[in-house]
Amino acid sequence: MRFLISLVTLLTTFSVDAAIKVAVASNFKHTLSEIAKLYKQQTGEVILISSASTGTLYNQIKHGAPFDLFLSADSARAKLIEDAKQGEDGSRFTYAQGKLAFWCPEHADASQKTLLNYNGRLAIANPKLAPYGLAAKQTLAHLDLWDKFSYIQGANVSQTYQFIDSGNVDAGFVAYSLLLQNNASSYYLIPGELYQPILQQGVLLTNATDKTKVQAFINYLKSDTVKALIRDKGYL
Repeated sequence: MRFLISLVTLLTTFSVDAAIKVAVASNFKHTLSEIAKLYKQQTGEVILISSASTGTLYNQIKHGAPFDLFLSADSARAKLIEDAKQGEDGSRFTYAQGKLAFWCPEHADASQKTLLNYNGRLAIANPKLAPYGLAAKQTLAHLDLWDKFSYIQGANVSQTYQFIDSGNVDAGFVAYSLLLQNNASSYYLIPGELYQPILQQGVLLTNATDKTKVQAFINYLKSDTVKALIRDKGYL
């Protein structure tokens, strides 16, 4: 029995070690899961996904978390990892550009006017941790609305979506990709000129177990087929 337990433990450890371990921003988890499934079908390679806010993942990587690839929701933290020599020099790349939306489920035809006239609490992702939260803050500041509202902050944009979806908050700012993923309606797609571009960048981590294998997956993410899939999921 002890032998069998040791064998199962060894096989499990080998399976995890053999997988490509990806730290991905919460907004892209669903899309990455679909890409990972396709990649496994084509290559047999397993992608092990860990998801959280970009700020949380950044801090984990800074403290030595054993990931192979970091898919950030912004360019700033990917660059910081690269500059700190925890990411391979020159490996940083843009895999998607995010779109921000104002979601107000009670309004059938949400628009900028809906936002301007809104008087309740707003749900946003924490601007210090999540690029979509920062984009929301930039949008509200641009419209001179930042000081008008009180806020419920999610640790990441996926949690922010849940605040609104559950009815705990009537409206807020979320990733357009999450709205498409859940077939949601009653949203206003924020014009890109109201916030800095959400360039979602990845970087190959210096301590990756098998860099050749990780680079092959990065090349797959850059392929025309996957780029088209990513656009269909609500990204530029």
